[in-house]
Amino acid sequence: MEQQLASAGNEDRQFVSALARGLSVLRCFDRPKIELTTAEIARRTGLSQPTVWRLCYTLIECGFLVRAPGGAGLRIGAPALTLGYAAARGLDAPALALPYMQRLLDQTGGSTTLSVRQGAEMVAVEQLNGDFVVRDQPVGWRAPIDTVSAGLAVLAALPPPAREAAISAIDYRDAARRERHRTRIDDAVAALARDGAVRLGNILDGRYTAVAVPLFETGSEPSVQWALTCGGLAASWTGQDLDMAAAVLVETRALLAPAFAALGG
Repeated sequence: MEQQLASAGNEDRQFVSALARGLSVLRCFDRPKIELTTAEIARRTGLSQPTVWRLCYTLIECGFLVRAPGGAGLRIGAPALTLGYAAARGLDAPALALPYMQRLLDQTGGSTTLSVRQGAEMVAVEQLNGDFVVRDQPVGWRAPIDTVSAGLAVLAALPPPAREAAISAIDYRDAARRERHRTRIDDAVAALARDGAVRLGNILDGRYTAVAVPLFETGSEPSVQWALTCGGLAASWTGQDLDMAAAVLVETRALLAPAFAALGG
C-alpha cells in the first residue's frame, strides 16, 4: 500500500497522499472483525506504526474512528457509518458498480460487463461497450458458466465443495468436453490465487479476450454471486493491455466486494 501511494503521489500532482493513507486505514475495517488495533492496521496497510498512530489519532478526533469499549482496539465511528449508509441507500448492485465500470472503460478502452450467476449460467445485468461490440449480446445475455471469464472467476472463488456442486450441474455433451473444461476451471482457480483475476482468450473464434474477477471473497459462497469483466479485441489487446485491465479489476474488486456483501449480494 505504501509503495502504491508513493507511486500515485509521484505521478499525479493533484493526488493527496496523506488523505489516501487515511482512507486506507478506514478501508481496513471491511473485514469481519470489527475491532482492529493500530498494529493490525499497520500490518494490513503496510504503513509504519508512527504513521498509523497519527492517522488514527486524526480519525478519532474527527469521529471517523472510536476507541472500542474496554479494549485497545478501534472501531468505525458514526460519521463513517453515515457515509456508508448514504452511499448504499437506494442503490442496487448495478447502480453501485456502474461508476467503477466507467472507470474501467476509461482506463482500458475495453468493454466492461457486470454479470451474475444463475444456476449453471452467467447473466449480464449491466454493460458498457468499449472497442469491440458483440452483436446480439445486449444486457441480459446468458452464457454457460464454464465458457466465459466471469463464470470461471465465480467458480474459482467458490469453496471447493460448492465449486464441485456447480460443476456437477453443468450439462456436458461428452466426456472430452468435460475434461477440457475441467482443465480450464482448474487453471482459473490457480490464476485467481496467483494473480487475483482470471483470463480467457480464444472467445468468439479467437476474436475476443477478457479478464474477470469475482465480486465476493475467495472461499465464500454468497447467495448472489457477481463478477466483473473487462475485455477487448484479441488482435489489438497486448499482454500489457491485459495486465493493466487485470490490475484495475483487482483494485476494483477490493473496493466493490465489501459493498456488495453489505447489500446482501
